[in-house]
Amino acid sequence: MNDKVDRRILRTRTLLRDVLLDLASEKTLESITVRELTEKAGLNRGTFYLHYKDIHDFYEQFKHELLEQFHALIKKLGHTPESQEPFSNPPSGYVRPFEYVLEQKRFFKVFMGRGGDSALSLQMTELINRQFVHAYKAKHRQTSSPEIPVKQEYLFAYLASAYVGTIQFWIQRDFDLSPADMTIVFSQISRLGSTHVNFTD
Repeated sequence: MNDKVDRRILRTRTLLRDVLLDLASEKTLESITVRELTEKAGLNRGTFYLHYKDIHDFYEQFKHELLEQFHALIKKLGHTPESQEPFSNPPSGYVRPFEYVLEQKRFFKVFMGRGGDSALSLQMTELINRQFVHAYKAKHRQTSSPEIPVKQEYLFAYLASAYVGTIQFWIQRDFDLSPADMTIVFSQISRLGSTHVNFTD
């Protein structure tokens, strides 16, 4: 019985999220009402209020879940591979974050696009920055000083911002490159620097 209830709750949540994305692609999140959301989903408001306080709470839970999943996928970022050369055949662990954004493209197009959630890109940047810091500390665990050099922190901030900025540009271009190609492009830019990158196609 509980399994049936859980499946019903999951179906309801998925339906509400789909409708939210439909509405948010046409208007701001602030202008969407619970009545509008539930009527379009064919549900009553009581069902909604069993799990959420308001639209903002519903969206924040939605976003939190996706950010947690994204965070779980960026564990490879910052772990220095044996070669410092850009990827030509990137490992799956580096491709996976781009694949995830593509899988959840409706959400990211709506909320990382113009008029979306300005906090989202900052939150993603912070997640990536923290992963770089974590990876650095893990690599240098045996050193006497646990402090990260200030210039290294600037590098992490730059790379994290560049990574998210690259994703945003990819979204704006309607995902015109594959996740593997995006991984290669970012590795070329971040490892060679802009003065040494020469894209011929």
